[in-house]
Amino acid sequence: HCCSGNESLEGRFSFSLSTFDPSGKIGQVDRALIASSLGTPILAVIKNDRILLSAPQTLPSPLMEDDGTSRFAAVTPHIAVGHSGISADGRVLVAAAQQLAVEHAYTYDENIPIELFLEEMSLLYQEYTMTPGVRPFGAILLVAHTPREGRPQLFRLDPSGSVTSYDENIAIVNGKFTSNRGELEASMEELSRI
Repeated sequence: HCCSGNESLEGRFSFSLSTFDPSGKIGQVDRALIASSLGTPILAVIKNDRILLSAPQTLPSPLMEDDGTSRFAAVTPHIAVGHSGISADGRVLVAAAQQLAVEHAYTYDENIPIELFLEEMSLLYQEYTMTPGVRPFGAILLVAHTPREGRPQLFRLDPSGSVTSYDENIAIVNGKFTSNRGELEASMEELSRI
C-alpha cells in the first residue's frame, strides 16, 4: 500500500531514534523538550557578585511523593547547576557534570573553565540525541557561574544540546509561572536591586 500525497510521513521516519524527519527535526528531541518543560520551575537571580537559586517545593499532584532529589548541586567553587524535567535524567546530568569537573581538576590541577564545561556538557546532551538505542535527556540544566573577576553568568542547556546565555539578571526555567511571568520578573528584578 503506497502513501498518498496527503498522508503523514511521520511513521516512515520513526523506525530510528536518530533519523531526521523531512522538516529537519528528530522526534525524540521534541518529546524530550516537552518532558523537560514539565518539570519544577527553577529561578536564578544575579545579586552583586552572587547568584541566588530557587525552586518551589510543591508537588504537581497530591498523589506524588517527593523523591528527595535536590534541584541544585555545586560542580566547582564557581559553577553550580540546577535541573528541571525528569528527575532521574537530572541526577545523571549532575553526576556527569561533577565527574567532568573532578577529572579536569585532577588532570590539569585547576577548576574547569566555564566555556569547556558548557561545551562538554552540550556534547553529552547531543550524543544522546544521535546514539542508537538511547533517548535524549528529558531535563534542562541551569548553569550558574560566578567567576573570580567579572559579572556572574547564567546559562541554560536543553535536551538538544544547545546552550543559551542569559543577558538579564534573572533566569526562569520552565513555564509553570507563565501566566504571571511579567509580575514574577518584576518582583525578581526588584529583589536583584536590593
